[in-house]
Amino acid sequence: MNLKRSRHGISHLLLGAISAGALLLALPQASAQMDTPADQQRHRINLSDVELTDLIEDVSIVTGYTFIVHPQVRGRVTVTSQTPLTTSEVFDVFLSTLRVHQFVAVPAGDRTYRIVPEQTASSDASVTSRGRDGELFVTQILKLKYFNAVEAAQMIKPVINPAGQVVANKNSNTLVVVDYASNMARVREIVAQLDEDQSMVETLELRNVPAREMETILNGLTDEFAMNFSVAASESTNSVIIRGDQVAVIKALQVARRLDETERKRDNIRVIALNNAKAEQIVPVLDRLTGAIAEQQGAGETSGIGPTISAHEPTNSLIISADFEMLEAIERVVQSLDVRRPQVLVEAIVVEMSDNAVDELGLQFVVSGTGDDIPFASTNYSRSAPNMLALTGALASEGGLSGDGSNQFQDAAISSLLGLEGLTLGGGGVSGDTLFGVILNAVERDVASNILSTPMLMAVDNETSSIIVGQEIPITTGEVLGSDNSNPFRTVERKNVGVQLDVTPQIGEGDSVKLSIYQEASNVADAIASGEFITNKRSITTTVVADDGEIIVLGGLVEQTSSISNSQVPILGDLPGVGPLFKSRGKTNVKTNLMVFIRPTIVRDPEDVRLTTTQKFRYLRAQELMRSEGDGSLMDEFVSDVLGAAPPGS
Repeated sequence: MNLKRSRHGISHLLLGAISAGALLLALPQASAQMDTPADQQRHRINLSDVELTDLIEDVSIVTGYTFIVHPQVRGRVTVTSQTPLTTSEVFDVFLSTLRVHQFVAVPAGDRTYRIVPEQTASSDASVTSRGRDGELFVTQILKLKYFNAVEAAQMIKPVINPAGQVVANKNSNTLVVVDYASNMARVREIVAQLDEDQSMVETLELRNVPAREMETILNGLTDEFAMNFSVAASESTNSVIIRGDQVAVIKALQVARRLDETERKRDNIRVIALNNAKAEQIVPVLDRLTGAIAEQQGAGETSGIGPTISAHEPTNSLIISADFEMLEAIERVVQSLDVRRPQVLVEAIVVEMSDNAVDELGLQFVVSGTGDDIPFASTNYSRSAPNMLALTGALASEGGLSGDGSNQFQDAAISSLLGLEGLTLGGGGVSGDTLFGVILNAVERDVASNILSTPMLMAVDNETSSIIVGQEIPITTGEVLGSDNSNPFRTVERKNVGVQLDVTPQIGEGDSVKLSIYQEASNVADAIASGEFITNKRSITTTVVADDGEIIVLGGLVEQTSSISNSQVPILGDLPGVGPLFKSRGKTNVKTNLMVFIRPTIVRDPEDVRLTTTQKFRYLRAQELMRSEGDGSLMDEFVSDVLGAAPPGS
């Protein structure tokens, strides 16, 4: 295909010719092109001083591309090719022609381009890693690792086309470059050369100055003198690693060597204030450690004077006297031991459920004469009430059960009646010379109790914490009397009775908690004499492992006791039919179940402590507000007035 335009017209030699001879010459070529793929067809361009829009139209026909032309795209062009060109080569020539006349083709979709002035092309350039055509405007984002992006932008700006742009992002240390695709490879190469790691790394072993102290001194110089280097300390080898620009690193090395030249006359004695650990607990550890180090190094034999370590309890400090190397080792050990340890919040629920059932049935009677010759018959059982003999004596005495306190039988009878439980039926009297009385007592008693306690405590990792809620009761442990029972002397021990919880937590890997637990629940069962008590005690001693926030159960001991007590008159109590008249029966069932639920929660930082405290305080405050008739909270007022601080969670 021939493209040929002039000022007087346009001729296309593809489908027709101006003359018959020309047509005959063109037919073979046209026939060959029809059998050739479009991207491999050959074209000749021979344009002389034609409108640029005409060139755009012809290239659109050849390439099949759609061009959107900016209104400012005007001018006349001349393009001549002596050899046939492929479709791709025609498009490349077209892009070069546009660039010569300061216009650019910007991709605008599938096989679509916008032709705009070069000055405005930078705002429309496509974002791509590599340009398909060298004369297209493209945008690339270049990330720099070492070199400063602002300085790089200033250095590559001269190689960017005047219509292109380069913008530096200081925060992300990146460059945004807009330029011709053919020039982008050159820009990337320059940026890559600038972004090479030019830093220098040197290690200096110190003899006198501690590495941590040298690190602090040198890093302070970087800000004061604006020097580009950084320093890191290696305490195990007492060395510093210096990294940065070559000039800055060399200068820092000179300063470090100068500071490390003179043998230090100080630091043979150190006073280390501890923030978390106890000084008296650290001293034995350091004594054993320094003894082992001195034995390995032979320091004790050569110098004759070993290190001394003592604790000052009022300030919780360590006073250490040793040579420089020993001091460095001791400081590293103390730094590792004196750390804030996590805590464990241990919440427990102690539940004791008991059920006591008692059934009693007893019949008592008395028959007696009142004359000189007194026959007598009676049944009386110790388990049953009232006291039949006391009632009989009161009935036989003058005044009956008047209760005026003049007769001891009357007092005993009234006391016996006051202790009655259940149903009591009876009767009695005097008929002639015969005194008689009968009493029936039936009792059924069922007592259920549920003792609930919720002890809670906070324990530091590997430290024992205890809580007890109860009473102290006196227990007699000894008694001494004089030879004539004079000057009595008694020794008494106080014993705790209530709910007690002792916990030693140990935090393990994966937020697991090992708990050494002692749980005790005790109470006073009865008092048998002055200063003598019978106590019930249930305790658990165990070691368990639980995850953070997991609830575990302990105990679950169920105790059930049943007892049956029968009292009867021999032979008569066994008679069929009338046997129950001579019998008293009692049955008791006691069932007890003790269970303990424990939940450990790891508290690592002040924020965890604050959240835990706030949660518990809000729970108690809500209970107070539910019971209170007003809107205010006494707990809030108490915390504000006594502690002088805002209530948790306010």
